[in-house]
Amino acid sequence: MKIYKNLSIEVPGTNTHYFDLEDFGETKGAQALYYGWAFLTNGTPPELLRRQPHNSYLNVVSPTEFCGPYDISCDNSFDKIFSICPYTVEWLNKIKGTNKYKTIWYPFHRKYIPTNNKKKYDVCYHGGIHGTKYVEMLSILKNFNYRYMSMGHSINPLTQQSLSYATNLDLSHTEKMALISQCKISVCYNNFPVRGPQDISHIKEQPSWDQNSAFSHIESAGIIPQLKSRFIEASLSKTLNLVERDPWNVIEKWYNPGEHFVYFDGNKDLHAQISHILENWNLFDKVVQNSYNHSLGRYTCDSLTDHILSS
Repeated sequence: MKIYKNLSIEVPGTNTHYFDLEDFGETKGAQALYYGWAFLTNGTPPELLRRQPHNSYLNVVSPTEFCGPYDISCDNSFDKIFSICPYTVEWLNKIKGTNKYKTIWYPFHRKYIPTNNKKKYDVCYHGGIHGTKYVEMLSILKNFNYRYMSMGHSINPLTQQSLSYATNLDLSHTEKMALISQCKISVCYNNFPVRGPQDISHIKEQPSWDQNSAFSHIESAGIIPQLKSRFIEASLSKTLNLVERDPWNVIEKWYNPGEHFVYFDGNKDLHAQISHILENWNLFDKVVQNSYNHSLGRYTCDSLTDHILSS
């Protein structure tokens, strides 16, 4: 399978830059896999698509593309689209009368898995600050021996305002993974806040938008589901994922609660859950190891390309 990537409009340092799917590609073959948002926003050259008879696209941002202007026909030139949002897959297949949309996991390349470092810190969060609950979360983490990793560039205003909480800025991917592996717990929200009336307006411009379960709480709770990369990053760092329970719990498409991760019920429960885990850390060894083995055996980048090739 031939691999094409175009990361020209991806934020430098973000996770797509470390998929390195070309490590698993071949120069010959009837199939091609494309990744990089530019292939959709800027279009994919027809002459490139003609090189292989079967072309697939990997979408690891869904469903957040609908929070802005988005034409659902922009991926029509691909034979298959592999997406991390199962609800959008079901919706697009239904309204387009097709089965070309397929659900896929968020992958991680084996070469970036950190060594099993000794745990030095209680809990960490790595990523952007996308609403008040994230700011509240950071204030809770400050009660523990915590790490908060953030980029200092290409970030939204709220993340910029929250950099005073950051313990580590602009780490390399390898440095970030090493630091995650030194933390016992990683906090994870597998949802994304709708940023206001304009986002809702864009979503409602889509045909039959209310048939997509991902949009069921855009007004009542102001969020949409989104599988986050930080889950598999923590999992392969042998760090316990503490995941916020939400209306979708999309993570259960790939992992089981209690076996591979632990839930918390909103920020009011977060402090208590962190304290409980730290006080009973030995009881969670099996969950950490189960999660690591599960991710390593199923959800790495080489497994992703094998799955797409055989689909």
